[in-house]
Amino acid sequence: MSMMTGHRVAEAQRNIRDLCVSVSPWLVAVVVAVIVIATMVTAAAQTRPAPQAPPRRTAPQPRPASPPKRDAPEPAETKAPPPATQAKAATDTTPSDAGAALYKKNACYECHVNDAQGGPQGPRLGPNPIPLPRFVAYVRNPAGDMPPFTAKVISDDDLSKIYTFLQSRPTPPPVKDIPLLAP
Repeated sequence: MSMMTGHRVAEAQRNIRDLCVSVSPWLVAVVVAVIVIATMVTAAAQTRPAPQAPPRRTAPQPRPASPPKRDAPEPAETKAPPPATQAKAATDTTPSDAGAALYKKNACYECHVNDAQGGPQGPRLGPNPIPLPRFVAYVRNPAGDMPPFTAKVISDDDLSKIYTFLQSRPTPPPVKDIPLLAP
């Protein structure tokens, strides 16, 4: 009986050896594939994406007029003022006032602040702006985050009015004259 058991043990050892020889190439291939994939995943996780420029901002779209409420009374018709009053109103507005209105209408204040003194988003524009031709060229084809304003958006005449508004800005007082900022 011991011979039978010894024969069976020898046969089992041969079967295991044959199995190992036939399986080992597949096993090696699977282990190598797992190692390669793990290396690629680790390398991809450690790679930083290339920095991208922030998206360019565009001029905000005008808001549509809200529809009238159902229960609201009809607006009263207003008569046009007499021609003499119209002429006086036209002469009362200065180019600086027209430029201030255009400055606000075209949302320049959003980056350059209300009086063009600059802010976190845009530089100071007044009281001593760059020369008008350079100003117009920059507004048409800006660098950085400023959106371009074509002649269809702001005409050259409107830009000159905005430029007049920028020139009219008062010079800020020196820091030593501002109590909260004085050293």
